[in-house]
Amino acid sequence: MAIFSNNRAQNMIISRNAWIVVADGSRANIYENIGEIGEVSLKLLRSVDQHTAHKRDNGHDHTSQAADGQGHLKSAQEPKDPHAAQKHDFLQFLIDGLVFDVQSGQCPEIVLIAGPTSLGDLRQHLPAAVVAKIVKEINKDYTHMPANELSKTLMHLHD
Repeated sequence: MAIFSNNRAQNMIISRNAWIVVADGSRANIYENIGEIGEVSLKLLRSVDQHTAHKRDNGHDHTSQAADGQGHLKSAQEPKDPHAAQKHDFLQFLIDGLVFDVQSGQCPEIVLIAGPTSLGDLRQHLPAAVVAKIVKEINKDYTHMPANELSKTLMHLHD
């Protein structure tokens, strides 16, 4: 299980160029903070959902994989019902994308925002390279919140 330890102050300011990952079990929005110091202004980098994860065509089936230390979900943990399987595939797709972004140097730091269940799932399966980029976690489901409202909410959380 990944453990998140951050030595930054609880009321930290979100850095310019930080990535804000807002996720639940079926969708995620990934933003970049383009605001000046002390401001939050979000630019959408990409949105992914269960349909995106399902449609990926990379010749790679995660359902038969064992854990490899890179954050891949274990086949023994895979759910039997279709809804849980879609959630599993989606979270793996999101994790794979974040791993790529971190390894390619595109992502300087991450503010991870997710509801309790999704945050727990992500904590359990994110590899160390991604965990090292996380500077703040927010245990809320803001996936349906428009970017301008999310910017305001994040500003108030950090006043």
